[in-house]
Amino acid sequence: MGLNYCVNDLSNTPLWNLIQEKINSDNLRWEDANDASTDGGRKNIRTSKIAWIVDAYLRQQLFNSVVILNKQTWNYDLDGSDALQYGTYSDGGKYDWHIDQELEPRKVGDQYLIRKLSMTIWLNDPDEYEGGELDIEVKGPHRDLRYDTFKLSKGSILIFPSYMWHRVRPVTLGVRKSLVTWFSGPPFK
Repeated sequence: MGLNYCVNDLSNTPLWNLIQEKINSDNLRWEDANDASTDGGRKNIRTSKIAWIVDAYLRQQLFNSVVILNKQTWNYDLDGSDALQYGTYSDGGKYDWHIDQELEPRKVGDQYLIRKLSMTIWLNDPDEYEGGELDIEVKGPHRDLRYDTFKLSKGSILIFPSYMWHRVRPVTLGVRKSLVTWFSGPPFK
């Protein structure tokens, strides 16, 4: 098995500038995101606002970057990515423990796909909000502290396998902003 996750910095890159352009668009349509689709039907595990960024060029640029990292780290068979989800968490906003990988493969065209890698990009600095840490369980049931915690600087990107349990802790002050997407491929064999 490869690494559990990879962290990098996108700030001061053309990709970061493109992300800034898209998240600052006046065309974003915000909605409540109160439930997850891959959580086995649990309710009220998420409290946040989301807007979908449907931009083929940005998706392709992110995919191209992740493909290189994937080859070096996990070597998963990847075919593409989902639309980008711009999320804001404020005043108790949270996302309880969940995985991003679907319970059943989804049919896209003539193939079946599952989410294999998840990506989070921090869009604001950690001193702009309290709480809102991202935890990823990586250490197993025999450790007192089973997860690693992340509260990274603006422009940081974190990529990890979509089957890993993770959560966003409740935000207690300010607003946490992030951009997430998922990279998919054929089911694991």
